[in-house]
Amino acid sequence: MTTDAIPLQPTPLTAVQAEAMLQRRIKKHHVAIILLHWFNAYVWLFELLTGLALVSSPLFRVAPVWYIEIVEGLFGSRANMLTAHIAIGLIWIAVFLVYGIFGFRTYLGREVLRKEIALDRDDWRWLVVRIKRILGLTREPLPPQGSYNAGQKLFAFMIYAMIPLVMLSGIVMAFRLFGPGLVGWAVVLHFGAVGAVVSGLMVHVYMGAVFPEEKPAFFSMITGNVNELFAYNHHFKWWREMKLEEREWEHRAYPEPGTPQVASAEAPGSPAGSDSESSSS
Repeated sequence: MTTDAIPLQPTPLTAVQAEAMLQRRIKKHHVAIILLHWFNAYVWLFELLTGLALVSSPLFRVAPVWYIEIVEGLFGSRANMLTAHIAIGLIWIAVFLVYGIFGFRTYLGREVLRKEIALDRDDWRWLVVRIKRILGLTREPLPPQGSYNAGQKLFAFMIYAMIPLVMLSGIVMAFRLFGPGLVGWAVVLHFGAVGAVVSGLMVHVYMGAVFPEEKPAFFSMITGNVNELFAYNHHFKWWREMKLEEREWEHRAYPEPGTPQVASAEAPGSPAGSDSESSSS
């Protein structure tokens, strides 16, 4: 599969093409995204383990008594466990604020709003076809997807909607702001938002770490890359976008014979560079 023949829609691959694409890698995640992902994962694991032990009273508890006793024993007391839960939560909030303020254009704008949660026509169609395939009502192929499929985008949308609720309700609970009435409602809101995130995380972890077809996506959160065959089969629109960018770069870096040499020395995106690209197309 060369950059000179980029299909508009997925086409069947030969064995040679598939093997060649399997050996090539495409960058999917930047280092900042990987670090935030694993920081978020470890924080949520810690907060869940301590939070389950904190939700206990003579009338109600979530975790069994033996679990609560073990976790309290690790921290020395229930008060120490609560302090650690609040401290890690505040660090988590601070890190997200830094990402949001200093990385709005590169992270929130380009990565989150455009790639992770924006649903287009193909995404809506993907959801319909996916449900029908699960119910055995159709064998229609799934529409091509971008760097994230529609299911991943819905999960991301839910996460980004719940995160502010978790943060704000946690702050109200930790510092007992605005009186006991609002603190009580913050407790309910906090538990509800956390429960929604955890329910989504259970599917997310299964699909990423257990489901065989999605294993490359899981390892991309470690290496930052996926093999080109996985990108072609599961995220064709994103694969095509990457190939078009690759071809554009090649045209600029290696202009065809007859192109003025001065054009190749211009910076990418300059008027001369654009002229050279159009003349070589």
